[in-house]
Amino acid sequence: MYAAGNREAYGEGVRNVLRDFSQSQGSPDVTFNLEELESSCVEKEALDNAAVRFRQRGICNILVVNNDRKVVSLDHNLEGEATHCAYHDLTQNNSQLLTMVVQRPVEAHGLPPNSGVWVTSYPEPDDLSLMIVNTVEKYKWTSAFVLYDKFADAYRSLEKFLNWAADRDWLLRVKEIPLIGEGPDKVDKPALTELLRQIKTSRETHVILLSNSAIINDVLDRAVYLLMVNYQYHWIITSLNAPLGDISFEDFHDTGVRVTFFHPNTELGGTTRIFERLVLDGALSLAHSAVEAARAVDRGEMSAGEAQCRLRDYITEIEFEGYTGNVNYKNVSVSTRLRNNLVMDLMENTGSDLVKVGKWSQVDGANLTSQFNSSFFTNPVLGGKVLRIISKERDPWVRLKQHADTEGLKGVERYEGFLIDMLNLMAKRLNFTFTIDVRDNITIGSQSETDGSWDGMIGLLARREYDLALDAVSTRSFRLKAVDFTEPIEMAGYYLIMRRPSRAAPELLQFLNPFSYTVWVVMLCANLGVAILLAINNCLNPYEWGGLAKRGEVEEEEGKSLNFSNSLWSVWGAYVAAGPEFLPRSFAGRTLASLWFFVCLVAISSYTANLAAFLTKTNLDRQISSLKDLANSDYRFGALERNTIVKFLMNSTDEPYKTLGRRLKRWKGEVLLDSREKLLKKAEEERFVFIADNENQFRVKEELCNLMVVGERFFRSPTALMFPRGSPFVTEFNRQILLFREEGVMDILRDRYLNVPGECSTKYVAQDDDQLQIESFIGLFYLLLIGVALFLIVGLVEIFSFRAQGQKNESDGEKKDDAPDPKLKINGELNATYL
Repeated sequence: MYAAGNREAYGEGVRNVLRDFSQSQGSPDVTFNLEELESSCVEKEALDNAAVRFRQRGICNILVVNNDRKVVSLDHNLEGEATHCAYHDLTQNNSQLLTMVVQRPVEAHGLPPNSGVWVTSYPEPDDLSLMIVNTVEKYKWTSAFVLYDKFADAYRSLEKFLNWAADRDWLLRVKEIPLIGEGPDKVDKPALTELLRQIKTSRETHVILLSNSAIINDVLDRAVYLLMVNYQYHWIITSLNAPLGDISFEDFHDTGVRVTFFHPNTELGGTTRIFERLVLDGALSLAHSAVEAARAVDRGEMSAGEAQCRLRDYITEIEFEGYTGNVNYKNVSVSTRLRNNLVMDLMENTGSDLVKVGKWSQVDGANLTSQFNSSFFTNPVLGGKVLRIISKERDPWVRLKQHADTEGLKGVERYEGFLIDMLNLMAKRLNFTFTIDVRDNITIGSQSETDGSWDGMIGLLARREYDLALDAVSTRSFRLKAVDFTEPIEMAGYYLIMRRPSRAAPELLQFLNPFSYTVWVVMLCANLGVAILLAINNCLNPYEWGGLAKRGEVEEEEGKSLNFSNSLWSVWGAYVAAGPEFLPRSFAGRTLASLWFFVCLVAISSYTANLAAFLTKTNLDRQISSLKDLANSDYRFGALERNTIVKFLMNSTDEPYKTLGRRLKRWKGEVLLDSREKLLKKAEEERFVFIADNENQFRVKEELCNLMVVGERFFRSPTALMFPRGSPFVTEFNRQILLFREEGVMDILRDRYLNVPGECSTKYVAQDDDQLQIESFIGLFYLLLIGVALFLIVGLVEIFSFRAQGQKNESDGEKKDDAPDPKLKINGELNATYL
């Protein structure tokens, strides 16, 4: 036996098992000699070296105790840490070796098909987590507190267990058991007491404990102190390495507490820990192989000397009931040679005694016949009950699934929504079932003035035909005469619904909007005034272009650079940032031009800054966003005649409600209707605002895209579920609703169903409102067309004028040709040169 640390913990047990096995009845005459070797796996090729040493002594069969747990002494102080041995390297030494490796979970290594290495392993994290999941499913839990310490064997499985729990929509709250320092078994008892007190306050009665035996005792001791060991609580203790004898169940007597415990094969080994059991089964595997080899010797198939190194040929033929259940290597993977048929016994307590109630195996999962009444344990009021539920289809609370008919769905599976999800989660937690009757046209209910009876859902509850009305009903004092309300689910209220304003066509001269018409007129007058001053300065100032031309210092054409027409053109060019064509020459002219350029700079900057805002501004019809806006507008408005807000507005003495109520009285016959459909149609077709209750908001979001909800919710009131008066279920539902609120479940449902934009919002935001459309520039293009038209007209005038002038010049030239040219004759004779 090669022990990679802590040989004393296993050597004596292996010797005792081999001795007892050799003395058992019916076994061939086999003698076992145990050679022990302890060495750290930190050394390179430690197992190879050990195999060579054993082989030199003629030993072909090796039991490797490959334990990487931290070695803990009896006083719980850490003494050191062993390291995994690389067992797959053993294949290079001797093909006759039979090596039985007992280890904790590590990454599997591939082995050649003819390898003599076989592995029996502590349960993998996936197996451990699956064991917990299977057991929790058998008990039909949907929520629990999980307490763990990071030194526990089962801690390896925590992450996988939480992932599987999330896939099943279980609510698990995970807390680490507070420890003192770095020691694995020293509990911070004050902190632990506070942690258990939090569990008790939360009213959670399911606890999963992932820890080792010493800590388990401390946790249960504190739980007894806090009265958490009683009939209301169920504990699952998952420490595989905690011997039953190490945990005291004396305090459980007559408490009614329910405890489920995992333990390997309670029929063998007593309080032996699981890893020790794996080591013992490894030794027994070698022993049974030796027995098969001895029988082969008795049959004359080989000699006794050969049998020593032929045990590996018989390992796949053995099968026995060991300390960890049935042991065999018949269906083991050829590449990993890893035993995968570990079996764990499931134990439940009866008072202070533990009783085996089932098994868990890596192959078949959990097979459990519990002695606990799980329905009563889950909830003494609702556990096992079948609730009769009445509801109505109302988005987003209860709505038909899109493909419910085509998929052939029945019952509650046909529906989805805020309340459906909440009810399903409650049913899992409180362990009740239900039947649901969803009706289309049923009302909440009103009381008859003649006999005081109720109709609608309230009437059905009052007559005890149903146990619950699944609808978000506004809590009203008059309804309390017939029903009980739960804790509020959501706040309801009234909204203003009006026709969705469309984008109005931009004004033709929208590009002029950055300045008022007064500014435009003043700027044009300033243009004209500056041009006149420059023209006068050109005529009178001797240092300007005109004065210089008169004195012959510049050409006559340059003297006309700042006449009135050219001055007007230069001033306009500066105003539109095109730059002036002609600049003044005199200091007076330059002073005036400089000031004008500065005025143009400020004007152009202001215009550019405001132009972007005016072009991107959505020209919408005036919107109403509050009751105050509505009272100050010329909109007509109305509501359902039976809504409580109508009575409030008509009787109010405060503004703006008084004004709204006065108008309602005046328009009563036209705007106070008995149908939501009529009011919605009126809002869609007319200049009309519908003061609507909460029921219409989601329909406007999803279907009626021509309408929109404006402003904030007002006249708020809580909504809740309704039960018959005196129903025993109200308290349990109230407790769960409060828990949902604390745990964030209500926020999740709110984001899933209430805080969604809806189809209509998606449709109307599809087009980017920041993009400038062609309509914003239509006025500019019209102005350009006018300019083009003026260009054509003026151009044609100039062309025809020029041609007319040319024709006149030609006629005048012909007349001159008829007269004799004096230059053609000299002294009465023709001039030969011009000829």
